[in-house]
Amino acid sequence: MLRWLGAALILCGGLLTRRTLLENTRREQRARVSLAAAFEAMAAEIRLLLTPLPALLRRDWGEETERFFRDIPACLQSGMTLAEAWRRAAGSLPLSTEEREAVASMGLRLGGGEESVCATLSLASAQLREKHRQIEARRAENERLTTSICVSVSLFLTILLL
Repeated sequence: MLRWLGAALILCGGLLTRRTLLENTRREQRARVSLAAAFEAMAAEIRLLLTPLPALLRRDWGEETERFFRDIPACLQSGMTLAEAWRRAAGSLPLSTEEREAVASMGLRLGGGEESVCATLSLASAQLREKHRQIEARRAENERLTTSICVSVSLFLTILLL
C-alpha cells in the first residue's frame, strides 16, 4: 500500500514539476511582451511629447516588469547613474541571462539625446518581440518535450519504487 502511495506521489511530483516549468516559460513570455510594449510607449512619448526619461520610469508599465521600473528611480535617488541603476534593475527581470544582460547594457546608451534614446528603446523592443515570436513558434513542441521528460522520469522512478 505504501509503495502505491509513494508511486502516486512521485507521479504527482512529476506533473507539478511540468506545470512549474511551463509556468516559468509563460512568465518569461509575458515579461518580454510587457517590457517591449513599455519600451515602445516610452520611445513614442519621448519622440512625440518630449517627455523626460525619469518621468517615464516612474510610471506603471505592467505587472511583469513592475519591479524593474520601480527599482530604477529608487537607485537614481540613492545617487547611482542611470547606467548603474538600469543594470541593477535589469537583474530582477524574469528573463534569460543573455536577455537580462542585453537590457542591462541599454543603460549605457540612454544618456544621449532624444534620437539615441528612442533608437535604443525601439531596438530593444524589436529584439524582445522577435525572441517572443521565436519561442511562441516552438511552444507546442517545447511543451510536449517538457511533458514527456517529466512523465518519463516520474514513471521510471515509480517503476524503481515498485
